[in-house]
Amino acid sequence: MTDMPGRNKDAGQGWIARVAGSRWMPAAVWTLRVLTGSLFIMSGLVKGIDLWGFIFKIEDYLAVWGLSQPRSLVLMAALLISGYEFVFGCMLAAGCYKRVSVWALTAMMGFMLPLTAYIAIANPVSDCGCFGDFWVISNTWTFIKNILLTAALLFLLIFNHRLKAGMFQPAIQWIAGAWVSLYFILVALYGYNVQPMADFRPYPVGSPLVEDGDEDESPVAYDDEADGEEEWAGEMTFIYERDGQRREFTIDDLPDSTWTFVERVESGAPAAGNAGADFVVYDVDGEDVTSEAVSGVGSELLVVIPEPQRIDISYTYFLNELKQWADTSDVRMACVIAADKRGIDYWKDVSMAAYDVYSAEDTKLKELVRGTMSIVELEDGCVAAKYTLSSIDGKILDEGPSGKNLLARMAPRPGAWFKALTGFFGVALLLLYLFQSLVLAVSARIRGFYQKKAVNLQSKSKDTA
Repeated sequence: MTDMPGRNKDAGQGWIARVAGSRWMPAAVWTLRVLTGSLFIMSGLVKGIDLWGFIFKIEDYLAVWGLSQPRSLVLMAALLISGYEFVFGCMLAAGCYKRVSVWALTAMMGFMLPLTAYIAIANPVSDCGCFGDFWVISNTWTFIKNILLTAALLFLLIFNHRLKAGMFQPAIQWIAGAWVSLYFILVALYGYNVQPMADFRPYPVGSPLVEDGDEDESPVAYDDEADGEEEWAGEMTFIYERDGQRREFTIDDLPDSTWTFVERVESGAPAAGNAGADFVVYDVDGEDVTSEAVSGVGSELLVVIPEPQRIDISYTYFLNELKQWADTSDVRMACVIAADKRGIDYWKDVSMAAYDVYSAEDTKLKELVRGTMSIVELEDGCVAAKYTLSSIDGKILDEGPSGKNLLARMAPRPGAWFKALTGFFGVALLLLYLFQSLVLAVSARIRGFYQKKAVNLQSKSKDTA
């Protein structure tokens, strides 16, 4: 009986040796490397591209659990988690750092597997956000996906390091790791400070912001009786938060200033003329004025503020100058803010807004554009460009808007940057793979030169002594 543990251990080691020596093992390991690594690459990259979206998802989790953290800490967590997935996913798929990459991703799954099990059972959020807006899957399928990923990683924990072959030699694999890390940082920071380089949200550039419809029909109201008076098809309530608690209030019973506005909620049956309505803009009285705010004709500018509590007052002067430029350039300009009447009045007071100010649901504004204060350019009702105010050229901010080509000078081209950056870093990695023998030879020559120099200095010091 005392020999049983030893026999079981020997049998297990014998099975591992037999499996590792089989002909199909290299193909199986490489297949799992690429498939598992690719999932982590995609998961990390889509969250890094749209870092704002990942920040909002993390804050959704924190709100469910009754926690509140500074936005700066949430930003760092979003950047580290997405970067961790992307970099180690790249290393695993390329066969680099064969032990470290697998252990690092297995440790992550040790946290994510029970978390997604809880999410699948309790359903605290609509989706886990594993692939951002790029690929939305149910909480149940997320848990199943993580079970399969964990099983694949456990297999690789045993056999990955036994297959020595990898895309890059061990001496230069750190270059590949540093290169993909730099690529991710550039993509993530651009997406956070300007706009995501790839847009997976409902209103990408080129898409219509609002649906065409009969302007004579009110999208949110109907005539209940033949008296010509419009009535709401449903009840509108407002959610406010204070001390971590959220409550709903009606428009006639709004709370005092100690409460913070969160979002607007419409309940009840949809109005007959509102079937399929999506992006809706309201005035201070809660009336739908989408057709007034977005005419769908010619050039228009929308100043979008999804988080009024985070506004930067320093941009108000520029916005008023931009309004003057718009008036002389045949461009309509308005502001849409996620606030109630009191929030709209406050923004008008502090900004001395010379433009019309409307309200909309914060979730719709966050889907439309990222950033605390942003601008959306519309051309005949379609999204032409979007960017944060902080990303506008400093010269334009300092000197003021001017020139007929102002919009072209302000608007970024995230799609072009994404293609150029991905192509540049991809070609560089390919060259590193093709000429790694040359890189190793040059590295050896440089190392030998400095070693020889160190020996000469040491011999000279001995002679002097």
